[in-house]
Amino acid sequence: MLAPKLEESLVMVEIDALERLLIDAGSRGEPLTYGAILRHFGRRVTPITVAALCRDLGEVCRRVEARGGPDLACLVVRKSDGLPGEGYFTALRAEGAYDGPAEGAAARRVLYARQRAAFAWCRRQAAARTGIPADLDFLIDR
Repeated sequence: MLAPKLEESLVMVEIDALERLLIDAGSRGEPLTYGAILRHFGRRVTPITVAALCRDLGEVCRRVEARGGPDLACLVVRKSDGLPGEGYFTALRAEGAYDGPAEGAAARRVLYARQRAAFAWCRRQAAARTGIPADLDFLIDR
């Protein structure tokens, strides 16, 4: 069966809003599921909407990394097992950042290390917005 064709013009989510959502969740030390993000933007979970979300997530990551930020795609995981999809690990392998499987202990180790870096960066971004130092972010009313 062929994968559904993803139209370049299909706008799944607003890129700036997706970036803010990821930074907000990351500042709380919380990953988000694909489904939670899609529901946040009023979308249903289908193979096409997930593929479009992944495309948009890639755009957010390119923008953040161009500004010196970390991988934020590590914050988006499956509800079933708390891991990103296969495409995430395929991308890591392509950039030479990981050479293991997309499941299991090795995948979790690399994911958790990348999430720690993303959480710390997101806390700094939230602190910069609020003026509250990152080590006192527990004072932020969420």
